[in-house]
Amino acid sequence: MMKTHLIVLVSFLSLVSGLFAAPANHDLITELKDLSAEEVVFKGASKTKPVVVKSLKNGAKYFGKEALAKISKAVDFEKQSVLVFAWKGSGQDRFQYVVKESFPEQIMFSYKRGRTKDLKSHLKVYVLRSDVKWAVE
Repeated sequence: MMKTHLIVLVSFLSLVSGLFAAPANHDLITELKDLSAEEVVFKGASKTKPVVVKSLKNGAKYFGKEALAKISKAVDFEKQSVLVFAWKGSGQDRFQYVVKESFPEQIMFSYKRGRTKDLKSHLKVYVLRSDVKWAVE
């Protein structure tokens, strides 16, 4: 009898914890690294205004086949979107984000100009849940 109650309790707890756990691959924000983009992305995106990719078809304009394959494995376009920031500037340029403690969740992106006069291409690709609010400072 005690064993049956224990099994029922464990089953109930795993069911309840599954309800409150974040779904796999649906984090608030994830950075996709080691992607290369087509040159056209530098005309459509900047450090303050990203290109928002809402489907693989839309992303084909900015990414080649290898990058699209990585994106398709990492993104569920029904529940997520992709922000692509691209610019040319100092090799010391820094780009980061902060998650604000609020509901609904908000992400604030910020850019800090580098001090060197070299010219480098920068590409930052982030996967966000579709219900997350975001802005650039």
